Amino acid sequence: MILEFEDTEIKKVLQVIVDYFKSNEVKINNLNVFPVPDGDTGTNMLLTLKSIRKELSKLKQFDIKNIGEAISFGGLMGARGNSGVILSQILKGFFDVLSDDSDGFNLTVIESALNSAKNLAYSSVQNPAEGTMLTMIKDLYLYMKNFNESNTEDISFSDLIDELISEAEKSLIRTTYLLPVLKEANVVDAGAQGILEILKGLKIALAELNKINGNLKMKEIQEVKKDKEEIAGEIQKDKTYKEEDEIKELKDWNINSDIKYIYCTEFVLTGARINILRLKDDIESMGDSAMVVGNENMVKIHVHSNSPHRVLARALREGILHEIEINNMVDQNKEKLKSQVISAKAALPTIGLISVSNGEGIEEIFKSVGVDIVIKGGQTMNPSTYELVRAIKKLDNEKIIIFPNNKNIILTATQAAKISKRDVIIIPTKTIPQGISAVLNFNKDLTIEENLKNMEDAYSSIKSGEITLAVRDANLLVGEIKKGDFIGLFDGKIKVVSDNVVSAALELIKDMIEKDDSIITFYLGKDSKEEDKEKIKEEVSRLYPDLDMEFHNGGQPFYSYIFSIE
Repeated sequence: MILEFEDTEIKKVLQVIVDYFKSNEVKINNLNVFPVPDGDTGTNMLLTLKSIRKELSKLKQFDIKNIGEAISFGGLMGARGNSGVILSQILKGFFDVLSDDSDGFNLTVIESALNSAKNLAYSSVQNPAEGTMLTMIKDLYLYMKNFNESNTEDISFSDLIDELISEAEKSLIRTTYLLPVLKEANVVDAGAQGILEILKGLKIALAELNKINGNLKMKEIQEVKKDKEEIAGEIQKDKTYKEEDEIKELKDWNINSDIKYIYCTEFVLTGARINILRLKDDIESMGDSAMVVGNENMVKIHVHSNSPHRVLARALREGILHEIEINNMVDQNKEKLKSQVISAKAALPTIGLISVSNGEGIEEIFKSVGVDIVIKGGQTMNPSTYELVRAIKKLDNEKIIIFPNNKNIILTATQAAKISKRDVIIIPTKTIPQGISAVLNFNKDLTIEENLKNMEDAYSSIKSGEITLAVRDANLLVGEIKKGDFIGLFDGKIKVVSDNVVSAALELIKDMIEKDDSIITFYLGKDSKEEDKEKIKEEVSRLYPDLDMEFHNGGQPFYSYIFSIE
């Protein structure tokens, strides 16, 4: 059975889920074990859900296949941080089965969909850990499997959600005891909490829909026919056109690399009382990758077609054509292949570099040492998969290297590399100093193998320190931490707690320094004070007279000092 839904119902369900999740965003963020300003779990999952909402808003047909594709694509491209990427994989795995199964929407299909969600989520993480949102999706699948094996009675969709929420709550409690770091902090896993809030949001949405649709049974859900809604188009800004084109191209990369329709046809149509909905239907029937946006007086049209004369003739019935451009994509592809062959004959492949950083000074440093594109992001705001794919797409190099410079961006970068279908290598740098050290050891005159070895040797041997303010109270092995305390992190682990930024920095340096170290490089934060810098400089010079020091304006927010010792 192919399911169809009212577009207003689907949009309402997702809006309720997003609104409910947003109301719990801070609670989820506060579950993060370390009280550092970071790309928090709740924020990353919320932004991923919002990307899905945006993609669903573009749908014209709300059958289960189109809904599944929109959710999968929106989740994948909007994913931020590890929690966002894992959530996107859970949803993709679930709807891959739901969209393709011919048996309809029943308990067996849901079990298969949860199994698919579990498998895809686990496979997306290099070293999956139990006691996380991965464990919760596995527990939900096992519960569903056991339910189907032992239950023969029918159950309503709403009651099934209640059962799954109950199991998710039990699974959430278990996360504390499965992951040692959670047990130490006496908290549950933030990502698993996020999954639970999504299920609760779905329950609220279903309760509202049941006022209209009655009690939907899982053994048989009747088709609901969609009424078309007349929506007047609006003229989009150039930026919007560009974004829509890029998203369409990204979808094309994923779906099909063959050229089915030869001519790329673009133009602007002006007239009076243009019937944009009827025009759009007609244009879409003539090819693919169609875009018809505007209003009754002006419309921008783009379509790939084998009959551009028919496209133009149809548009002429509505008004006057402007800025007509028709390109033969087969010829364009031949030229592209020709240029690729020529490039392949070069002695060494060209390599493009992409880095993620947060702070104007650090961004300038990366650019000055040879990075082609710097993506703004890092702590507190992880870039989305789409932002990384867009950066990859901008480079014409044969090979591309990405430096995430944050542990919470590595998984997103890996997803972007897969989607782009380019030769992309991820250097798993977890800190800004590691990223800078790796880039400094890149040499365009060396082979890619030589470069990878040199960069890995460089970033893996560097020690990274960070000084920031605690954003919440916590009680860890290092001691009791109060909100507003200065905390020092050595390679991501909290080592120092102090009520003074200078003493926090000095204590952390003492913890990190070794006798063979020769240089310490500081990157000053946006709010760093000159007098504090001078105190640190004076004391380090006194304690370690043979140690060279460098100071750079990093401009990073939230972190007073980032420094490296080598």
